[in-house]
Amino acid sequence: MNDADWLTLRELDQRHGRPKGSAFRAFKAALPGLREGVDFVVLAAADDAGRIEPLRRAGRLYPASRNVVLLAPAAAARLDLAPP
Repeated sequence: MNDADWLTLRELDQRHGRPKGSAFRAFKAALPGLREGVDFVVLAAADDAGRIEPLRRAGRLYPASRNVVLLAPAAAARLDLAPP
């Protein structure tokens, strides 16, 4: 898996002009229909620092993010991020 092909929650918030946390809430709501390892991956700060740091340096994460969710583009497209 190439992390560059997957989307972060910050990127989704920005693409949709939504406030911080909108993509996370949409992800949590969609979680029952998503498959870990296929639709999303969770990078844990303690175990995946080598993958998280490049994302942080590229500005793809919120500054306070410790653990990171990456979404496959097809899964990201299924999230409900329409304006309220």
